[in-house]
Amino acid sequence: MTPGVFLALAATVAMAALTPGPAVTAIVARAIADGTRPAMAINAGVVTGDLLFFALAAAGMAAAAHSLGEFFAILKFAGAAYLLWQGVRLWRAKPRVAATGGDAAHEGHFWPNYGAGLLLMMGHVQAMLFYAALMPGFVRFDTLRPPDLLLIAAMLVVVIGGVNAGYALMAAQARTLFADERALVTLNRVAGSLMFLAAALVATRV
Repeated sequence: MTPGVFLALAATVAMAALTPGPAVTAIVARAIADGTRPAMAINAGVVTGDLLFFALAAAGMAAAAHSLGEFFAILKFAGAAYLLWQGVRLWRAKPRVAATGGDAAHEGHFWPNYGAGLLLMMGHVQAMLFYAALMPGFVRFDTLRPPDLLLIAAMLVVVIGGVNAGYALMAAQARTLFADERALVTLNRVAGSLMFLAAALVATRV
């Protein structure tokens, strides 16, 4: 794999990551509602899903995975239902004024949020098709050596994880600007609405 091909692939991944979709919407909503750490947990689940799709494509199993359309449809709607439930919780949540460090109370919520990000990706058929159809346009998997595969995987972590982290940090900043309960009620409802939007995006994607 030449440096030019690698840079072209990285640029394409970056553009895809920068385009707001269900994952970004869910990350932003969680960051607004609960701060950076829970949002970064969702980010970790999303990146894990990307790496799994990449590994699947590299192993030549993408066509087999695509044939399991009903299974991925079930996962897609399960992910949408989870996001919808989170949206309802945010709309009904009592505001938590950030007076003692903000994110610390949510440290234990890593695995549920991580699982939500992973579940969201597992139902993301377009992401699977990106690795199964678009990526082979840049690289031939049968000619890639292990160092090439590791380099691409590292690029995916840095680019996708970095872009999502940027969205999370910017969204979390909005929360730190508010210190009264009425403002936090508004923020929670904005976050809940974003969760509803993410659920709709997941459910309606082909």
